[in-house]
Amino acid sequence: MPPLELAHRVGSLADFEDPFTVYDELGRHARESILAVLPSEWSFHKKRVLDFGCGAGRTLRHFFPEAAEGEFWGCDIDTDSVRWLKDELCPPFHVFENREHPPLDVESEAFDLVYAVSVFTHLTDSWSDWLLEMHRILASEGLLLATFIGPGAAPHVTDEPWSADRIGMNVLRPGQGWDLGGPMVLHSPWWIRAHWGRAFEIVHIELDGFGADSPGGQGVVLMRKQPARLTRQDLEVPEPNEPRELEAARSNLQQLSNELTQLRHEFGELSAAWHGERAANEALRSRSSELESAIQQIAGSHSWRLTAPLRALRNRFGSERDG
Repeated sequence: MPPLELAHRVGSLADFEDPFTVYDELGRHARESILAVLPSEWSFHKKRVLDFGCGAGRTLRHFFPEAAEGEFWGCDIDTDSVRWLKDELCPPFHVFENREHPPLDVESEAFDLVYAVSVFTHLTDSWSDWLLEMHRILASEGLLLATFIGPGAAPHVTDEPWSADRIGMNVLRPGQGWDLGGPMVLHSPWWIRAHWGRAFEIVHIELDGFGADSPGGQGVVLMRKQPARLTRQDLEVPEPNEPRELEAARSNLQQLSNELTQLRHEFGELSAAWHGERAANEALRSRSSELESAIQQIAGSHSWRLTAPLRALRNRFGSERDG
């Protein structure tokens, strides 16, 4: 198991009494979900597999049996996680660090399968670049498996009821730090088919249930690489004659406006509290300065110097009485 600090980075475990058991179960459920979505004829024999965004190996570590017949790789932007994996789980695995933007330091058509668990759920501006990079590194007809925040996981990130017509690729909490979970991105299956389907054949989509032993959780899409020469603009352009594109954009604008209003309200409360605390501190410093000035005046006065011997005697006799 990795240090708890690294385990936390792929999902907070702070609320669990036994965090490592939960960490292990989440990785095991993810492995089971991946195996369940792959085609029935799939075999890992002599296959090259990449865990894109592997963290400290929460899912990767559960593929020890398959690593004996295939070649398993992992990559992540977190230096500490990659270093720990190299020290503790390699071999049989192979890992490397990647940057926040493509390309990956691997050759084209290097992998037969890439799976990305909770990665495209956080990619806001770079999703199209990364999808094209997945296309580049996959072999001909290679498979890409990616999870997304659909109706099963949406209640964990928004209070709004799920509506596929009002959600395309909707970005929430842009700019949020990774220590707070990072940005959140909602996807509807129609949008995935329309945009991701330009580079990949959509083999299978499930709305929820990935990595969970009960209803809920993220959705998952399995895609097969298709021969195509595309740019990021080709992937991002709205789907022609699809009215939900405009409806989703309007909805996302309203969501972001609501977030901004809430943030301004919270900022106002924090600002008021800070100014109140600052005023109280300034009043305290002012009173302290007044007392210090008064003490210095007394200590420097003629009467204070004259009574110094009497105070010394009082302290002396007081100490003797106490003894």
